[in-house]
Amino acid sequence: MQHVPFALSITLLLGGCAVVEMPTADVRYPDWVDERLDNAGDGRRAPAVVPVTSLPSGEGEAMDRAARRLLEEKAEMEAAAARQAEGDQRGSPEEFVTDGQARTEPPQQ
Repeated sequence: MQHVPFALSITLLLGGCAVVEMPTADVRYPDWVDERLDNAGDGRRAPAVVPVTSLPSGEGEAMDRAARRLLEEKAEMEAAAARQAEGDQRGSPEEFVTDGQARTEPPQQ
């Protein structure tokens, strides 16, 4: 019964190799690739001059202030997360046991 998966996998492997065509040196591209290559020289040209675009006065400064505010908020959030992570750190198992023993009383008999 252990030979069945092995024989089945070998059969599927050989069958897959027989079905898949190996690429040859004269690879033919799909039709859409040939069409796009043929239409590549359709006369479109890049603009001779890139237009100068500038921000209205004051908008650049406003964007800088907003970016600084976001960076400050990010720093505050990271600091708060670091403080919380420090507070969430737990002690060693020995500290836990010692603390638990100090807070509990043994049962009375």
